[in-house]
Amino acid sequence: MMNWHHELSSILSDTDGSVAKMRERLSPRGTEDVYPVRDVPADRDLKVSSSVSPAVHWSDLKAVQDHLHQQSQAIETLTQSVRLLERERSAQQTLIQTLQDELRRLQVRLEEREREVECTGADRRLEQWKRDVNQELCSLRDHINRVNITETHEGSLSSRLHREELEHNRRETDSLKNKLMRLEEDVFQLQSEARETRRQNEHSSKTLERLSDCQRTHSFEVTRTVSQHKHTQQQVCELRVSVSELKDEVRGLILRDTPAQLPHKEAVESSPSGRVSSGSEDEFSLTASLAEISSDESWLEEADTQTKSRGRGVHISAGLSGSDLSGAGSDLDDGAEGVDGGSNSPPDLSLSDL
Repeated sequence: MMNWHHELSSILSDTDGSVAKMRERLSPRGTEDVYPVRDVPADRDLKVSSSVSPAVHWSDLKAVQDHLHQQSQAIETLTQSVRLLERERSAQQTLIQTLQDELRRLQVRLEEREREVECTGADRRLEQWKRDVNQELCSLRDHINRVNITETHEGSLSSRLHREELEHNRRETDSLKNKLMRLEEDVFQLQSEARETRRQNEHSSKTLERLSDCQRTHSFEVTRTVSQHKHTQQQVCELRVSVSELKDEVRGLILRDTPAQLPHKEAVESSPSGRVSSGSEDEFSLTASLAEISSDESWLEEADTQTKSRGRGVHISAGLSGSDLSGAGSDLDDGAEGVDGGSNSPPDLSLSDL
């Protein structure tokens, strides 16, 4: 301990001497020291004063600065060494205190044994005490050695544990990196699937829009077809009313022509069979045409389930009923001319009356 203090004192004295020499070189002879060492700031040490002697060399100043820096480093090292020695001294003092306590305890035991020796046998007890003291000292030495070995072993064990923990952490880091890479790949795949799903959804939306447009168009066509069907039914009803009116007119004509044939019975007797047969044929043709009209009406009722063929069937039934009615009208005209001689002929029936 004294050697460290002596070495520190010698280093400080050398430093003071070097500083004094530097001040002598920087200050001219016979003048006061304008810049004392303790008053000059640290950032002005490198500035050259106007009163510096020409004999001063920058290399010497640099060497002095390096020497000061080395000395400061040495002082710092010595300070750390002193602190370490102080800690060791404290530990040694603690150990010494423990040993002193143990020594006191042994001394107490020794005194007790001395008293016992004085009572029972000094020599035998003294030898026993010596053996006990030697055993205690050996046990203390073993304990100190075990403590030192344990500390060394704990240091190596801790370093080994640190290395193992470092390797374990490195392996975990690698596994986490691999997991992160797999997660990134999964995320990229999910993004691709999401884009594909979005594209399919857009395609499905467009398809749904087209289907909706087709459905609206179909609904419009169905509505139009239903309206046409209703209009056609209305026309059929009107046609039925017209046919009923024509039937009534034909019956009226038949009833009106029947009394007119009675005064001309003598003219009819020349060819009674022909006249009667012609009248019966007229009535038969008229009855047949009305039956055909009735059958056409039943056919129209069955044609309500087919919308497109309904108009065509209506035109066909209208043509048939018109032709039958025109044939019936022509038969009625022939019968009226044969019976009345053209004076009381009924009005002509044609398709325009329908």
